[in-house]
Amino acid sequence: MAGVEVKDSCIICNTSSANFCDRCKSIRYCSKACQRADWPTHKLLCKAFSNFDTTKRPSKNHFRAIFFPVDKEKPELIWLHCPWRDDEEDGWYQHPDKKPFLGVDVFASTTSIQRNRILERDLSDTINLCYSDSFLVDGSRPNRSIAAITATKPYRSLDWRGPILAYGKEGLGIDQIACKDLDLNDFRHVADLLISYSLDPVPVNRQLSQLRQKSVGEKIKGVRINCIGDQKMCGRPKFEAVEIAQPDPIFSYGDVSEIMKRVELPIITQHCRPDPKWANNENYKAFEGMSPFNNQDATYLHLCCDPNADLKLQMGKLGWGFAPLKWQDGVGSVIVVRQDKKPLFPLHMEAMCKYCRYDASDLIRHSLGEYAPEKPMEKGDVLTMICRPAFVIFWYKLLDERRKKGEDSSAPYPYYDV
Repeated sequence: MAGVEVKDSCIICNTSSANFCDRCKSIRYCSKACQRADWPTHKLLCKAFSNFDTTKRPSKNHFRAIFFPVDKEKPELIWLHCPWRDDEEDGWYQHPDKKPFLGVDVFASTTSIQRNRILERDLSDTINLCYSDSFLVDGSRPNRSIAAITATKPYRSLDWRGPILAYGKEGLGIDQIACKDLDLNDFRHVADLLISYSLDPVPVNRQLSQLRQKSVGEKIKGVRINCIGDQKMCGRPKFEAVEIAQPDPIFSYGDVSEIMKRVELPIITQHCRPDPKWANNENYKAFEGMSPFNNQDATYLHLCCDPNADLKLQMGKLGWGFAPLKWQDGVGSVIVVRQDKKPLFPLHMEAMCKYCRYDASDLIRHSLGEYAPEKPMEKGDVLTMICRPAFVIFWYKLLDERRKKGEDSSAPYPYYDV
């Protein structure tokens, strides 16, 4: 349901006549399925909101706000002092004292939230999100409490940095006068902005809306290829099974592997947001001397197979045989799904990565003259040899090697149409 906010509507799917969360009594869901879909975010403040004592309001000019500290795992509910000011042009209005939380006041940027673009719902009042306007370039550290929110989605969100503050204003428009308390309904609206801020605001947010509303339905099995940082600091396996919702934006905005498309197993990849636990760690000893962002498997998936591709540095393209710059450095972890939305298993992903990294790349390197004094192969010959039969042979060799080592080789045949 698009339009104006209805107080009894579900925060996930907009269905009316929804019921309150049993504990916090601050946010509504139409079903247990919608409540489960919101839980990864809602749990961050549900208990804190339930225990927040409004009888201890410091003054009538203090209002409940949400603070996102840099070094904590969760956001916090706070009392924000909002004294009245008398302006010669605008008259009396309440202006929050942001300095105790942001360290700045005059130079803080403010983004006003008056519509949830994911739910396509106009809000009843305004939520202001305040932050340093130069947090991406002033050395600010990644915000861990916001990472706890953006990490609930598999695609990369804006790299929010520095402390961030959210507070409420009564009404909409551009000249709100009085401040108001924020509740967990407002927290969900803030979370949706934080998640979708750097994405294309029109088509992507429509897809995010579909994702929200259908997230309780069928999931698609994909694989996360974890970078060195996630493997060493978070204990994640190199190839990790994951699930995403059917209408996830990865299907419209992810990158297609040209090699796997040629072997008739088209896959789509998308970067994940780096984990704050290792994103700024400059002690490479913990990562065996490599960058924590290192993910060579993901890089090799994206070697260019266009024989007519030229070097275009301004567009991040390096031409035939090379992955684009976005897949060269700072790759981080990557989510991978099949373009046909059929299940993708970790063993499939391992086979795909090894085929691209060793077999296909060797053919491409030969065409680039790396096997001198042999005459380089023609690009057309290389493309002919990167094909479905070649991958099938590689697949069965991999399974045989794993069996001989006593390793698990149980996975469906990659070509489901056979």
